[in-house]
Amino acid sequence: MSSATGVRFSGEITDETFHMIQRSILGVLLCTFLFQFVISSSAAENETPPELPGLNVLFIAVDDLNDWIGCMQGHPQAFTPNIDRLAARGTLFTTAHCQGPICGPSRASLMSGLYPHSTGVYQQPKGNLLEEDTEHFRGKLLPEYFAKHGYKTMGVGKLTHGYSEQTAFQEYGGWKSGFGPKPPKKQRFNYHLPVGPYSGTQTDWGAFPDSDKEMPDFQSAKWAVEKLNEEHEKPFFLGVGMVRPHVPFYVPEKWFARFPLDEIQLPEVREEDQNDIPLIGAEMHELPKYPRLKWLRENNDEQFKKCVQAYLASIAFMDHQVGKVLDALEKSRYAENTIVVLFSDHGYHIGEKDRVAKHSLWEEATHVPLIISLPKQDFAQTTSLPVGLIDLYPTLVHLCGLPKNETNEGESLVPILFAQDTTKWREAILTTYAKGNYALRTEHLRLIRYEDGSFEMYDHRFDPHEFNNLAGPAQLNRIAIQRNWEIAQTLSALLPETEAPYHPATSPAPINKWFEEHYKKNGVGVLKVSN
Repeated sequence: MSSATGVRFSGEITDETFHMIQRSILGVLLCTFLFQFVISSSAAENETPPELPGLNVLFIAVDDLNDWIGCMQGHPQAFTPNIDRLAARGTLFTTAHCQGPICGPSRASLMSGLYPHSTGVYQQPKGNLLEEDTEHFRGKLLPEYFAKHGYKTMGVGKLTHGYSEQTAFQEYGGWKSGFGPKPPKKQRFNYHLPVGPYSGTQTDWGAFPDSDKEMPDFQSAKWAVEKLNEEHEKPFFLGVGMVRPHVPFYVPEKWFARFPLDEIQLPEVREEDQNDIPLIGAEMHELPKYPRLKWLRENNDEQFKKCVQAYLASIAFMDHQVGKVLDALEKSRYAENTIVVLFSDHGYHIGEKDRVAKHSLWEEATHVPLIISLPKQDFAQTTSLPVGLIDLYPTLVHLCGLPKNETNEGESLVPILFAQDTTKWREAILTTYAKGNYALRTEHLRLIRYEDGSFEMYDHRFDPHEFNNLAGPAQLNRIAIQRNWEIAQTLSALLPETEAPYHPATSPAPINKWFEEHYKKNGVGVLKVSN
């Protein structure tokens, strides 16, 4: 059924039945949340932490995962039984978007609870230099806030970017092999970097290595399972960072075998999909070192099929590791008092808009899976309300009864999780890619507004692939042009009024000519990059 709040529940149940189920399942926990909400408001004023309700947090971060998971139906061949079973006992946010479509800005935002335009982290930061920023980051990240208020914080795998996990967590299990393992001597299986300037990519795909045990996600899942089997005296915050499907798309052969190459279904793409976008959009989104659609489609889509196969295989491998962690939680003493959150830091294009990459303000790069499962919850609900990863910080603080962090710029998702009144929920969620360039996503519309004032707009009710730019040259109907312009101006009022300058930690390596000039204009020291 559907409700006025934009939330849908699986099965045909009345509002009365749902609230009865909600009370019986969440019972004391819901009462605890409500009492803690009152206590937290008072505690925030007195700077005294409230008594903890004893809820744990299992925080699963996946790298570069788009909507190719079963419960989101992003690809018909996606095999994600473990993520799907989490969604079957949680809330699936179908219009969730990152605040930065690359790792560094996204993780800096969600971990700090601040938008990129507030911190200046618009692009990738260098090393761990964000640790030197005491105004926005040092000692203020999500796990550090939980530690400050009595939690034991543990993490493993990739969870932060520009800020070391060893600093963010009290106990860190490492990140084995980084994005590897990789073949020796920089060998590549399918995609070879073209000669030329600008920063490169690890993009490649193939069956490697021989065993799951050699993969960093295997080791991370093993470490997390061990921690869930231990006895903890305090409530805990356990972060588990899964690397795949981040490039290179390398996983053992058995995962490729699940997706026979001659059966691969390719995503729907258009060869000239950028013909109706502004010039700045084409120049900003250009990726000279990344695979292009024309090359993918040569020889009867030979590399396109291999790339899709490898991405699906990488997702299936990652899902299996997630399943191990979920199994361990369900068998542990913490099964009935642990909140589970699973999300991706940003999406990913696999051929769409002429790219195999993130780095964009289009749907494939900003749209992310987001699932929150509450203790004892055994029903599913979905919502299409626009939410962002920036909402995770205030939501978890709220659910666990901690004092509200007044610096958080996101919104608590608790009203959605408990089917409360959301009539005043935000109209659109914001994503930033390079200072001055934004995307706004409502339930149905995407507005991209570039720094020069030009824009793109897409209506997902009729154009889910964003093929038809409603601000493009093909819009010949004067009435439609005027209406679209008015909608764009209304949405533009939601854009930030002020923008922080680029953060001093910003990496100066440009990915294309546009970024080289953009960095110079904005005072970012441009690093000369050559092959």
